[in-house]
Amino acid sequence: MLSKEELRMRLQRGGAVAVGFAEAGRVPAEVDRQYSEWLGKGYHYGMTWMERHRELRRDPENVLPGVKTVISIAYPYSPGVGKGLRAPYVARYAYSEDYHLSVREMVSEALGEPCGYQWRICIDSAPLPERFWAVKAGIGFIGDNGAFIVPGIGPEVVLAEILTTADYPPDSPLSMECLHCGRCLGACPSGALCADATIDCRRCISYLTIEHRGPWTDPAAIEAMNTPRGRDTLFGCDCCLAVCPLCDGSTLSALPPADVPPLPLPSSERLLGKLYPRSPLLRARRKGLLRNLRLDTDDSAM
Repeated sequence: MLSKEELRMRLQRGGAVAVGFAEAGRVPAEVDRQYSEWLGKGYHYGMTWMERHRELRRDPENVLPGVKTVISIAYPYSPGVGKGLRAPYVARYAYSEDYHLSVREMVSEALGEPCGYQWRICIDSAPLPERFWAVKAGIGFIGDNGAFIVPGIGPEVVLAEILTTADYPPDSPLSMECLHCGRCLGACPSGALCADATIDCRRCISYLTIEHRGPWTDPAAIEAMNTPRGRDTLFGCDCCLAVCPLCDGSTLSALPPADVPPLPLPSSERLLGKLYPRSPLLRARRKGLLRNLRLDTDDSAM
């Protein structure tokens, strides 16, 4: 099998800015309790799938039987671009290819053809508490904005995990933590950030313009989308990331660039996907993008 340092080096050569190894095991009860409390408050809003597969989240053994090691990997996405003067706002990561596709390809290429052990690559494709595992693997810490922060890089990263039955020596968690400067809390335009570093998705412009399906009906969601930032947003929000003093804007993106669909949008969902097959904006679907532009409130096709 690949040695620990050889695997780390391969992943870093492929664009990863941090790679860490953690011993697989059951998630601490306190972590599970905090997640249950967040769900109990309804802060997951329309993401009802988060209520399912709770046992899978509690132990990676339920995702990959025989797992010995969880490898956490961080890739930077900051492309150094932003919205035009008259264009609605698009999150910075959406100027790169959909990381679900490109990161999986990069990790697969780094792994090659591992023999003798089982491996599973997870990029939002399994119910894993990825920030918990990334902290345990020693590649960073969680900020007051709920984002994962890699020292020297900041919060503009996407995470991936490799579950494997290979038994690698674990790395140690970092002693660093969030500066607790309050800038992210003050910058959030809709009051979505909570004091315990969780997010109330009913108020989160990023969630409401990307993941949410159908019209915004909750009073908190309607209020959030009627803020100046909400009215000016097509896809996502970076306010709490951009003000983080640990954010290194000079870091180059490891993800390939992607074209952002121009306005007006292509005339159908199929045409949008055909013209921009690897764009993150496809996650919101054409109906969602039209809703965000306040051009269509009919959710029948969403």
